[in-house]
Amino acid sequence: MRTPRTAVPGRDAGQASIELVGVVTILLVVTLLCVQGLFVAQVGAVAQQAARDGARAQTLGADPDAAARRQIPGWATVESIASSSVPGGERVSVQLRVPIVLPGITSSSFVISRDAVLPRG
Repeated sequence: MRTPRTAVPGRDAGQASIELVGVVTILLVVTLLCVQGLFVAQVGAVAQQAARDGARAQTLGADPDAAARRQIPGWATVESIASSSVPGGERVSVQLRVPIVLPGITSSSFVISRDAVLPRG
């Protein structure tokens, strides 16, 4: 039969500190992923609204680029705004770079694109 182990004093010293570092790291990564998700959602909504406003301006004979840019906040980086005529309407496409964790840090490979087509009227 085995004899039960007895706790050795001081053997667990620092264990709580190590666990705290691990938990804080996991919480930081989860928080950054949530912030990134908010940026993606916000940039998608902004790009869609800018495309709609640009298409609306183009159907009215105004400058679609200027109308689209008015809807884009300063922290969002514009990749491109393109307008074209399609059969029966006007189309505006907006591409915005998504900030990576912090506004101002972007990548040309992380882009959200939205377009809108409105009938001529």
